Amino acid sequence: MKRIIISTTMLLITACAAQAPAPDPGFEVIYYDRHSEFQVASDVDWNSYGKVLLEKASVEFRDNWVRDQKRLYDKNIRETDEERIKTSASDLLAKVITRELPGDGGYEITDEAGAGVMRWTPRIVKLDIVAPDRVSDTISDSLVDSQGSLTIELDIHDSVSGKLLAKASQYQSDPYKGYMERTTSATNAQAFRLMMLRWTDWLFEQLDSVRVEASR
Repeated sequence: MKRIIISTTMLLITACAAQAPAPDPGFEVIYYDRHSEFQVASDVDWNSYGKVLLEKASVEFRDNWVRDQKRLYDKNIRETDEERIKTSASDLLAKVITRELPGDGGYEITDEAGAGVMRWTPRIVKLDIVAPDRVSDTISDSLVDSQGSLTIELDIHDSVSGKLLAKASQYQSDPYKGYMERTTSATNAQAFRLMMLRWTDWLFEQLDSVRVEASR
């Protein structure tokens, strides 16, 4: 998967023309659009970091998700179902990141903190799986025109000092198809894997851009 490395200036030009969000103190907004935001601390040498210590992602459903599964799809979501889905989403994101980091990302995965190691703390929020199956003792499916959506947030810290280096957030959704199709756990997993891959590709573009800027 090839990526085009572009400067901070070009990132801002090509982003949405809406007013830029106010950065946190000591940070600058590198990229923003309607669904994405990437901020970095202004005094970071990004080329000094080559490894990533990845933490397990926490997961939260969108507001009223459980209620809507009953109202729209007649599915009774139990606490065990919620925890199973959260665990599956968190594990899937970890698999996508650890697979993509050494290749497209250009970073090494490590289990230990140390010099040149970033600690990544991802969060999946507003998770909306349109019609999950396996919420009873039998496998079920539903007719939908989109598998759902999620927002992935990421805090990047220095693994030794704990200093916050960057904050990223992006909304991803399964495109509406214009027709109805049956969804199962397998089709849900594939759709959310593609969303997560698009997120990692976007994230790596932002990290590439700040590394290029740090080299100038």
